Amino acid sequence: MKLTFWGAARQVTGSMHLLTLADGYTILIDCGLDYENRKTFDEDNSNFPFLPESIDVVILTHAHIDHSGNLPNLVKQGYAGQILCTDASVDLTKNLLLDSLNVQQIESNKRHNIRKKKSKKSKSFRGNKDAVTLYGRKHVDAVNDAMVGIAFRQPLKISDQLTIEFFEAGHILGAASVKITVTENGETKIIGFTGDLGNYNSKLVKDPQPMPDIQYLVSESTYGGRFHSDVVEAESLLLEYVNNTCVKYNGKLVIPAFSVGRTQAIIFAFHQLQVKGLLPDINIYSDSPLAIRTTKLYEKYLSSLNDEAQAFYKQHGHLFAFPQLHVIEESKQSEIISMSSEPAVIISAAGMVEGGRIQEHVRNNIGNPYSTILIAGFCAPGTLGHELLQGRPSVNINKKERQVYAKIARTDAFSAHPDQNGLMRYFESVNYKSLKKIFLVHGEESSMMKFKESLNLSTVETPFAGEEFEL
Repeated sequence: MKLTFWGAARQVTGSMHLLTLADGYTILIDCGLDYENRKTFDEDNSNFPFLPESIDVVILTHAHIDHSGNLPNLVKQGYAGQILCTDASVDLTKNLLLDSLNVQQIESNKRHNIRKKKSKKSKSFRGNKDAVTLYGRKHVDAVNDAMVGIAFRQPLKISDQLTIEFFEAGHILGAASVKITVTENGETKIIGFTGDLGNYNSKLVKDPQPMPDIQYLVSESTYGGRFHSDVVEAESLLLEYVNNTCVKYNGKLVIPAFSVGRTQAIIFAFHQLQVKGLLPDINIYSDSPLAIRTTKLYEKYLSSLNDEAQAFYKQHGHLFAFPQLHVIEESKQSEIISMSSEPAVIISAAGMVEGGRIQEHVRNNIGNPYSTILIAGFCAPGTLGHELLQGRPSVNINKKERQVYAKIARTDAFSAHPDQNGLMRYFESVNYKSLKKIFLVHGEESSMMKFKESLNLSTVETPFAGEEFEL
């Protein structure tokens, strides 16, 4: 049996790992989009380093696009098998893939318009009539048809030699770690893939659960060597920013947040403040079409949430609905609240301030010294969120340089990944020192190396893309 790393190898995005059994049976674990280089996005994601039709089964750990986003392209190029994931991931992935396709269409149209403008001056630039995307709607629909929901802690026997089992990863709703048990040539081998782990004691989702009896571990390392700085409760932190921005100075608190996971956790924390009578009388806007579509799924899969969320729902009847929360659906409404001078909280996607409605809100408030832009998660180098966190006096938004007068702040109180301490807690739970081999993926190379150093074991590998290991 061999394991080949085709994505998220010494980088964060593009998770894709190929497990090939002795008899040639192939299992693809995740099939995400690679966002590491925006200039070569199409090239990096268009073709696979293997024949898609040769894959026998796909296992999807969770719905985030850096794990699921290239599944339609896999289907487009010949894959015709099942995609196994949790029930919640089936529903979430449908929404996220459609949103990803929409983003690709928008980006393609932008490039098309630029080419058309340049073509007036030079015949060497020609625009395409239609948006060019990695795949189309029919391929997204085909992925939807291929997805099969599997319950947590229910071993699924695929064949006499192969069994898989999902465990709660705690990252977002439906996120799973997968335990794969393979018996070949009279020997049983057990490999665990963490997928993306969640932070312990997170809002809404359960803590990550260990996979027992594994011999090999493929683990994310997003925050290896890093430590979460916020030790106060999420509600207390939000209340502090609301009081210091909206109440004291009548400014806007703009919170870039991913539509799946982060947005729901933040809204839930505001709701907790509201029921305790602590939330000041200001409007809170959730301005993300994708977040609107996915938020309902958290109550649909209530039993998958943690005890705190379930108890809150039982007592109050809703996780997210409260009088001060306003859900923005139309883009015209979004423009109005962005330009309004009233103090308010605006929660909008995307979390790294790349694309989506959030750029408009940042653009309209970045010059206001009384406003705060509170970045609530990891921002990759090259993104607008990362540039803001560098403390630059000006940033480029929509091809125009804008002065930064608003307060730029960051919190990891809503982090969807464990830090160094959380990773070590998880590794202790799987008895990592006894494992035959550990592979670190899904992290910046510097983070991986720091985490590898802290593990201090000769069994730890940090594979390169395309590197193959015999198990």
